[in-house]
Amino acid sequence: MVGLSFAKGLSMSSGIPFIGIDHILAHLYAAQLEFEIEYPFMGLIVSGGHTIISVVRDFDDIEVMGTTIDDACGEAYDKVAKFYGFGYPGGLIIDQMAQKGDEHAFNFPDPSLRKGEHRYDVSYSGLKTAVINQIDQFHNEGYEKSAENIAASFQKAAITMLTKRLFKASADTGINRIVAGGGVAANSYLRSLLTNKNNLEVYFPSMELCTDNAAMVAGLGYHYLKRGDRSGFDLSAGSRVEGFRKKYP
Repeated sequence: MVGLSFAKGLSMSSGIPFIGIDHILAHLYAAQLEFEIEYPFMGLIVSGGHTIISVVRDFDDIEVMGTTIDDACGEAYDKVAKFYGFGYPGGLIIDQMAQKGDEHAFNFPDPSLRKGEHRYDVSYSGLKTAVINQIDQFHNEGYEKSAENIAASFQKAAITMLTKRLFKASADTGINRIVAGGGVAANSYLRSLLTNKNNLEVYFPSMELCTDNAAMVAGLGYHYLKRGDRSGFDLSAGSRVEGFRKKYP
């Protein structure tokens, strides 16, 4: 609200255009600051607040195909890291720890959403519960219950859950161009799974453009400005967008 109010005041006092930007659309645009990417493409947003699989047909035209019904992917990382005292932010720390662990030490579950239209949706609350409260139940005998092994096994489950749905959506739509954005797009395991998948054209923003940044907002704003769009000074901020999170069933 402070930033929005400042932008309105700056626009009003200096006579420059005022345009409101959707944070998620800006994340989907971030990679286009560095690459020429043709539409349509599959957009993947993974962050602390959102997990979204979508078809992107233009800079402001997306169709949400899958999303989370509870926790976001990055949120699950943070909560697991907090419980075990790994540190904050959980995404970066768990990613680093996982590279020293064995992902086969624990066989954490991938929840199956069978009710309603949830073919591409994900749920991280069950995975989080398994890692925090039921860890002995999913331990594979012969492996150490080390922090690094917990991190590696959790990361494998969290990212594989997401990529399985993304690959389904890509196959069903026939769109093999994938663009990722959001803080978790910096994750090394996610980058490896996507870039090593055959027949996919994959784009990631550079590390500094994965997290929240002004460049992606300004870049997207340019296209609205070019089209002649303007926002009214009665525009308000919102933390939730309809369709970006689903209920189950």
